[in-house]
Amino acid sequence: MKTKTILLILLYTNFYHTYLAAQKCTINGKIIDKMSYESIAYANIGLFSENDSAPLTGTISNEEGIFSIQDIKTGKYRIKISFIGYQSVIIDNVLLQPGTRELGKIALEVLSENLDELTIVSTKPPMTYKVDRKVIDAGSFPGADAAIDLLENVPSVQLDLEGNLTYRGEGTFKVYINGHPAANGTEKLRQLPASRIDKIEVITNPSAKYDAEGTAGIIQIILKKNRLEGYAINTSLKADTRSAYQWMFSIDNKNEKNGWYLNTYWSGDVWEKYNENSRQTIIDDEITYNTTSEIKSKHGQTNSNIEMGFNYDLTNKDYIDFSGYVNPTKTKQKNRKKGWVTEQITNKNGETTDSTYYLNSLYNCNYQYVGGTLTYEHTFKKDRSHLFSAYIDYSGYVTDLFDRQYDQQIYDTFTKREGFIGSEHQETTIEGKLNYKIPLNKKITMETGAEISTDHIPEITSKSGTFDANKNITKYDDAPINQIVDFIQDVYSPYILLKREGEKMAIQAGIRVEFTNRRSDYSFENEAGIRVTTPTRNRFTDFFPSVHTTYNFSETQQIFTSYSRRIQRPNYWKLVPLEQYETPYSYYTGNDDVLPSYTNAWETGFKKSWDKNFISTEIFTRKTMNVTQNYSHTSAGNMLVISPENVGQSWSTGIELMGGAYIFPWWNANLSASLYSYKLNINFEKIQKTQKQFKTDTRWNNTFLLPKLFTLKWDLKYNSPYQSAQTKRDAFFVSNLALKKEFCEGKWIITVVYNDIFSSEKYTTTKTGEGFFIKTQYKEEPYFSFKLAYIFDNQK
Repeated sequence: MKTKTILLILLYTNFYHTYLAAQKCTINGKIIDKMSYESIAYANIGLFSENDSAPLTGTISNEEGIFSIQDIKTGKYRIKISFIGYQSVIIDNVLLQPGTRELGKIALEVLSENLDELTIVSTKPPMTYKVDRKVIDAGSFPGADAAIDLLENVPSVQLDLEGNLTYRGEGTFKVYINGHPAANGTEKLRQLPASRIDKIEVITNPSAKYDAEGTAGIIQIILKKNRLEGYAINTSLKADTRSAYQWMFSIDNKNEKNGWYLNTYWSGDVWEKYNENSRQTIIDDEITYNTTSEIKSKHGQTNSNIEMGFNYDLTNKDYIDFSGYVNPTKTKQKNRKKGWVTEQITNKNGETTDSTYYLNSLYNCNYQYVGGTLTYEHTFKKDRSHLFSAYIDYSGYVTDLFDRQYDQQIYDTFTKREGFIGSEHQETTIEGKLNYKIPLNKKITMETGAEISTDHIPEITSKSGTFDANKNITKYDDAPINQIVDFIQDVYSPYILLKREGEKMAIQAGIRVEFTNRRSDYSFENEAGIRVTTPTRNRFTDFFPSVHTTYNFSETQQIFTSYSRRIQRPNYWKLVPLEQYETPYSYYTGNDDVLPSYTNAWETGFKKSWDKNFISTEIFTRKTMNVTQNYSHTSAGNMLVISPENVGQSWSTGIELMGGAYIFPWWNANLSASLYSYKLNINFEKIQKTQKQFKTDTRWNNTFLLPKLFTLKWDLKYNSPYQSAQTKRDAFFVSNLALKKEFCEGKWIITVVYNDIFSSEKYTTTKTGEGFFIKTQYKEEPYFSFKLAYIFDNQK
């Protein structure tokens, strides 16, 4: 009897263990930064047996830091979590039984080392390369005043001669802030203080989930925001030798279920301060006009902003977040130019007439915004794999936009005053989105949703002419009377994505459809006082596919490839046929025939990391149809007319390299270079030609961790020559130096920055066209800045 009992027990035990071994287990968790409590995307998670150094399987965390490893046999395991710049975490004796094991939040701590008596804490790398984006750490560039300054550290991102951000030769970006599209994006990049920014993500091949606007991709700004309990208070004051200043104050409070925050800043920004020497030649029939100038320019604005927000966990599955902002005072942009101008007119007989005047030019643009964003999320599962979210964003003018160009040409015996006055009345923009994500099975997830974007400006006006001494304007004799434009653009966008994740490989494919409805009605009064209207309607539908794949050879090596199609719709100012004064020698007019630009982009990259170091390569090609550029033609006399035109198509093909390494424990270097061939096939009017250039844009950022809590940062930037259909610009080199000192356990921070330490930011541009030639030499002014910051943080 005993023998039978023992035998039955052995059989049952064997059957039970066989049954358990056949059951599958799942591990879920979330990776966060120990100090900031923020999610860490693309961290490596490896699963090991107890006595084996080679991983059995693994995965990477998603954009929200969440990971899941499925189909694991029961047993005891060891888990290793690692990410560049952080100490690895090893969890031993993880017992897995049938079902799901929740590991919760796993905090990674920034790497630290001891070197003799000097304690060195490694900082975040200035720029990192993730699967589908480049990430700029705002704190690594203490000399930056605004978001747009931070973007200058990406080698393939440049400001063109018209002040637009371009990528790999051309294209424009759509700007997102904390995951939501931002109206007037480039304007926000100039206004948003760098001190409020945690990081900036440059997403060059966004998925179908994102707005397809922006042929260069998306720039996403992630603001500093905590979900830790307690108070965090930050304030800073900054000034520089160009008479710029900036004050910022923020307070963030969070408890177990809700939180609130307040951000405010007041600034007098200087974007540029430079000298320019220019020579312009225009040939009109048998008369030659030569104009030379020596001008000092200063561009900037005064700005103030108050933003308040709160978040609340309605339940453990429902979450809302609201934020609202207002400019308590008007934002006032001011561009000033002063200097001497000489005109020389030569007739067919070689006889010349010279005249000289002093130019005092002032452009003002004043406006006042208000806006708000409401976000709601419902999570069906803790790991957020099953999720519904919705948001709506509104912004509009508190007071209408008013701008004026007022140019005084001061001769010895008289003063000539020219310019324009313009306005935009009651502009409103609305962005809304619904998104739903659901796992179809253990490996496949579907995400679908719809988005709406509207921009309405009921009245746009512009009058160009001459001013009297009291700044009252009289229109030019040949100018239209009371020009008005009524502009509306609505975009409706459904989308769907499917994503399959395996142990080593993930693939995501999606399609987005965008329906565009645009109206641009131009009207003016004829001599009889009757308003004449020219209506313009344009409705079109576009399809935007995207594909992304990643393959992990190991927890430190991965390869990825992606494709996306993007669009750049001409903004209202490019479309409206208003004629507007620009300089004493040029005026601008819109073009309602200009077409959207379309870009097809392919990218393939490889990334390898070891210890605290990494290297990545990316091969890319981009083709853009209907390339849009401002194009100049000669007009009557000594005048040019500038208008947007579709000049042809372009190709950009090349490689982008990036590496980060600790040369010594106290010296971190980050080198990035974009090497590519840019070809522009011009097919416009009677011009058919191809322009080719090879670009080598490079950035080298260095961080030196010194004793006594000093940090020295030194960055070097090389911008290779630039070329468009009519304009060429020389290459130039810039280097900046910053010294930071912490006091009182990091509560007080002083930063001193010397911008352009070699006084090397200077270049020459040439612009040529039928009947004209312009050559201009630019020299930016170096400057010092000083910043004092205070941080109080008891959040835990």
